[in-house]
Amino acid sequence: RISYIFNDIFASSLYSVGAFDGLGDEEIRTTIQNANGTRPSLFVPEISFDILVKKQIGRLHEPGIQCVDLCYEELQRISAQSEPVELSRFPVLRERMVDVVSNLLKRCVGPTQMMV
Repeated sequence: RISYIFNDIFASSLYSVGAFDGLGDEEIRTTIQNANGTRPSLFVPEISFDILVKKQIGRLHEPGIQCVDLCYEELQRISAQSEPVELSRFPVLRERMVDVVSNLLKRCVGPTQMMV
């Protein structure tokens, strides 16, 4: 299921983001002119390229966060389904194990989202 999240859901959301969506010719031209100043240049300045690329990369943030959330939910489902039957004889131990696993997953979601 996690493989499905990465290969189908996350990949399709990345493919749906076009490289030039939200970037008009006028905006590209203005950014290049602002980076050049009054002097004309033959090549695209690196700073204008960086500005435009950072803006477009920022659009990938939401699909990444969505992927993290879907994986988190799937890991919670897996942890709930992987309880051994024998554990039902020890309700306190079972409850403690569920708490530890869920706290571990919760603790890791924040840093993972920050890495996106």
